Amino acid sequence: MECFLSDFNGKQFKLPVLIEWNFSYGDALPCDAFEVTFLYEAAMYPALRDAVRFSAAYEGAAVFRGVVDDFEISVSEKGSAAVVHGRGLAALLLDNEAEAAQYYAASLDMILSSYVYPFGITNVRNVASFATQAFVIESGESAWKVIEDFLWFGCGVKPRFSPDGVLLIGRQEGTVRRIDARTVVSEQTLKSRRYGILSEAVVKNKAAGTATVVVNEGFKARGGCCRRVVNVPRRTLYNAMRATGEYQIKQSRENCFELALTVPGLFAAFPGDVVELLDTPTGAAGTYDVARSACFADGARAGTEMILKTRGE
Repeated sequence: MECFLSDFNGKQFKLPVLIEWNFSYGDALPCDAFEVTFLYEAAMYPALRDAVRFSAAYEGAAVFRGVVDDFEISVSEKGSAAVVHGRGLAALLLDNEAEAAQYYAASLDMILSSYVYPFGITNVRNVASFATQAFVIESGESAWKVIEDFLWFGCGVKPRFSPDGVLLIGRQEGTVRRIDARTVVSEQTLKSRRYGILSEAVVKNKAAGTATVVVNEGFKARGGCCRRVVNVPRRTLYNAMRATGEYQIKQSRENCFELALTVPGLFAAFPGDVVELLDTPTGAAGTYDVARSACFADGARAGTEMILKTRGE
């Protein structure tokens, strides 16, 4: 694996062989993150001090691009080591606050030009269709929240970043991976919960005297009974009210089903990949989306942990 730090002028510094590392990836939030540890020499200090970006490649393919958040140097009788931490490029949007605004006909290009491109995100891949929409940005929202809300209310999708730093908009599936009885799996954990999942969301605009009810049909048919009432501002339109209810239900389902698998292969899966799971000892065979993954290596072991979720959730 090759890892590089880049300073504010774009000058690159190649890191020595890593003695420990961990790359975490998600399909939205929390933000992707990295941690790398390597043997340190005093001559490396200027490169660490000035580093603002991090990139990594494995077998010629980019596996991480991100922002350097901090580093730590330790010197003792055991030797000298440095640890660098950081996040994926979503950090550039999370760390920048947008000003309050109201648009009567906002387009995707307008939102990208105002709230994404100015913060250094220039590589965007969109496969979704968007019509212009009325859109309100509240004071204190991050640029990430702006693009996240615009995509959700406009098309019901969430933004995410690919391992090589491309902002992905719309459902873009990666590799389909098959795991069966012949696949080496070192650990499997399945978690499922019903608590907190909404069976319906009542969205009310008290000022306008309107309301809409969004029902989680599948959960309600399985005996689910959990209702929430959500009040929205006066200027919220009917379509946005319904999207708010759908969002509340979707958020309530987050992490309600998680199947974690750990395999010895490095970078075996990324968010957006699809896993066909067969002959599993948990009994939960089926086809799943990869929601999160983490690739790790240290002196004792190496591998990839993937968190699977039900398709479409």
